[in-house]
Amino acid sequence: MGQAKPTAVTPRTRRAALTRESILEAALHVCSPEGGAVLTFSRLGKELGADPTAVYRHFRDKDELVLALSEVLVRESEELTAATAPGREDWRGWLTATARALRTVYLRRPVLAVLAAGRTTAGPAETESVEEIIGVLHRAGLPVIEAAECYRMAVDLTLAFIHTNASFLVLDADTQAKDDIAWSVKYGLLPADRFPLLQQSAPRLTELFRKDEEVFEMVLSTFLDGVALRIERAGE
Repeated sequence: MGQAKPTAVTPRTRRAALTRESILEAALHVCSPEGGAVLTFSRLGKELGADPTAVYRHFRDKDELVLALSEVLVRESEELTAATAPGREDWRGWLTATARALRTVYLRRPVLAVLAAGRTTAGPAETESVEEIIGVLHRAGLPVIEAAECYRMAVDLTLAFIHTNASFLVLDADTQAKDDIAWSVKYGLLPADRFPLLQQSAPRLTELFRKDEEVFEMVLSTFLDGVALRIERAGE
């Protein structure tokens, strides 16, 4: 008796196995540079080997999918924080690791970061994260309301940087080059008699244009200095 041929996997077979989890996994991949970085149901259908309309059985529309993906990113950032952060008693080190993890996870998929960085899911991952950050700041010495205010500032600062960085990363190479030239050439050629401070600082500004992570670290550190002063005042 001859060896049986393997059963062919048809689109219908794949659709039958389609789950919410498999859709999210495929969507994360298509949002990455390796996956093409274009999130459409058509592109997602190709990734899944299914008719794009099959996605609607699990997600009402693209916005619902984006919010679900946001929850995945928050959960990933929590896992990365847990692997890299010091203990929560070191509030500054822990918050630094939290912000870095959030930025790292989102910028792995810039096209998704542009869509999701400004959204609120109110899902389990997000609400647990909010509670935890407020708790760390409260145990550090801030009253609950002030801790909540600092949470909001820290997260908004981080997400604003993520959105700005991601918006640049999704531009085509030619457009990115135009911005690079604007800093490295046009600002450097400004007349010193009219723009003396810009002319002196143009080399540094040009350098920082290529170093988003360094700028983020500078701003985060300055913000946390302010939080430290609030904690100090609260303990007086």
